[in-house]
Amino acid sequence: MAHTYSSAREKRTDFWAGFVGWFVANGLLVLLISTALDPNLRAGASGVLIFLDIGALVAAAIVRQYVAMGIALAFASAFALTVVEGVFFTASDFVGGMTNTSIQVGFFIAGAILFAIGGFFVLRAVHRGIS
Repeated sequence: MAHTYSSAREKRTDFWAGFVGWFVANGLLVLLISTALDPNLRAGASGVLIFLDIGALVAAAIVRQYVAMGIALAFASAFALTVVEGVFFTASDFVGGMTNTSIQVGFFIAGAILFAIGGFFVLRAVHRGIS
């Protein structure tokens, strides 16, 4: 049964709970998978994590729509960060070669900063758009 929202504040709270909650939950699960599991089971557990993420998104979409919107935007943000950092990492290979770690780290930091600036404005627009 879908939740009926009474205010924009409640919608925003649910949105941010879904967005931040997804990163926290996945961070903890990835930490658990990478440290506690046998190395032979890690690939399977990572695959299960993907299905759990999709299941959480579907369940939230049925029960609390703004939590689902936060989870979906967290998915999109993680994917976009991966693409941006992939481009910057590849560019660092052309600039300094694959063995120059300081150039790679510099490009990684530059990509992260540019992504954070762009992400801030996107998240701000989404936050303000929730009414």
